[in-house]
Amino acid sequence: MKESVIIVSDYIEGEPVVASVRFAGLMEYFRQRFELIVIHDGKYGTKPSRFASASFEYTTADSMLTQPMRGGRTHEKSGAFRRYAENMLRKKWILSAWRNYKYSKFKFDRMNASLYAELDRLLLETEVKAVFVTVPDVYGLYVLDYIKRKSPHLPSIIEIRDIINHSIGEGNPKYVLKQAEQMVPKLADGVIAVSEGIHQHYRIRNPVLEMELVKNGYDEECFEGAVFQPVSLAKGRMILAHIGSIYKGRNVKALIEGLQIFSERKGIDVELHIAGLLDRQAISDMDSAADAESGVTLHIHGSLEHEQAVRLLREADAAVILTHTHGSDYAIPGKTFEYIGACKPILAVTEDRELSALVQGRYGECAGHEANGIAQALERLSGATYDFSNRREYSRKFQAERILQFMEQIMLDGRNVKSE
Repeated sequence: MKESVIIVSDYIEGEPVVASVRFAGLMEYFRQRFELIVIHDGKYGTKPSRFASASFEYTTADSMLTQPMRGGRTHEKSGAFRRYAENMLRKKWILSAWRNYKYSKFKFDRMNASLYAELDRLLLETEVKAVFVTVPDVYGLYVLDYIKRKSPHLPSIIEIRDIINHSIGEGNPKYVLKQAEQMVPKLADGVIAVSEGIHQHYRIRNPVLEMELVKNGYDEECFEGAVFQPVSLAKGRMILAHIGSIYKGRNVKALIEGLQIFSERKGIDVELHIAGLLDRQAISDMDSAADAESGVTLHIHGSLEHEQAVRLLREADAAVILTHTHGSDYAIPGKTFEYIGACKPILAVTEDRELSALVQGRYGECAGHEANGIAQALERLSGATYDFSNRREYSRKFQAERILQFMEQIMLDGRNVKSE
């Protein structure tokens, strides 16, 4: 009989985002080894996980301060008073204060009393062998904290996909994020970091904590038979694909201007296909670009099923990554590994050191958030050869095997401690 483990995640399968696809890919392998009990954010999956024998949801606060995300370039116009209120509420200190309350453990615990009652019954009736929590979502740490208070000797593994106490964007709830960061060594028997930067960040702060570096991956069955093809300008057209939403300070305007410069210099048409949602600023940038006479055509597909997004990627000449203008020196976007799996040369508009170190010259070209630099990177990309022969190192199967090996070691250590 399989041992039962609890999986705590923000996303589950079925959502049109990379984190959801990743969850589904990993759980296919996890359920071969364990009986899964899944706890997830009710906003990111309204149905029970198909991988779970039991599935629970936690509740989080809504926010009127979050920019609306749209699947196209049109959006509803808000009234003058609402716009004024939103502008006032978006002052950094007000936004930070609200988010410190919204993301606080105090508020989360109050909103999830019924979940905690269900967990009490679960822990009483089921012999759970371990807990696996994936962050940077702070809510998963709150759930783990409750479980550990009820079952202190239950082995727990925290997977960290990005720095918890980050500085990306404005109005961050720094107090809450700092508190959550300090919870990691208190709650975790082992930590998995998905990048070198994340591993180093937490190793420096927690030198005695059991840690493992397991980089992100891609679902290999989606890209079987994929082979690298150099980008050719002979056909007079270049097709680019960006898989994922554009939000939180991504400078899409500089990207579009860079594509326009490249189109003018080379005398070819450029098509940019975006599979994902857009925030208000991205919509505004694309509206202004759509009015400009240039050789660049934008195709906004909105949220797509993963199979459709994969098809879009496979049909493209090259793939685009667009990071925050004040980005992360730690995380690497999950889409990067899907692009590698598809053997697509990558244009990465980024100043993130770890992403640049992975992509530059090996899988594609990098540029800062500046139009001329982007155009020059595309020129270097055109006709260049890149080596994707090691892409299997990033397969989801390889990733899952590494995670499961680490989990089983932590669980074994927990049994040995319990028996002493």
